[in-house]
Amino acid sequence: MPIVVEDQLDAFRKDPIMVQLAQNTAIHYSGCLHGKDAERRQTFLQNCANMKLPIAIPSNGINLDLSLSTMHSHETEVEFESDLIFNGVCVKLKGRINKAILTGVAKLEFDAERAEQERQRMQERLRLFEARISELRNMVLQ
Repeated sequence: MPIVVEDQLDAFRKDPIMVQLAQNTAIHYSGCLHGKDAERRQTFLQNCANMKLPIAIPSNGINLDLSLSTMHSHETEVEFESDLIFNGVCVKLKGRINKAILTGVAKLEFDAERAEQERQRMQERLRLFEARISELRNMVLQ
């Protein structure tokens, strides 16, 4: 089963959820939900240091456990970027979260470079499957 859709750019432009998430969208840190504020802030900073970040996008009910590709900590906020495949499309989620209130904004961007890599990977897998089917056909017909 393919990991990505065939025409990723078209899917990115037409999927209603991705169209919405391509705009600045409110996000919340979703780790340590039942902890006290100080504990949640500490856990948030630990997650960032470990390049792992659980977030929620309340407007759509989406929860993501992100692996961060970049993270920059500033005095009042953390900026981050995460590469992921979302609904079969290679995207980058870029955002920032306020360290005090643990909310922020993020948006999706189409990742054309990774989309091309995944397309090539999918074509190679298809070529291998076709070669194997051809081998099996030849064995059966002989």
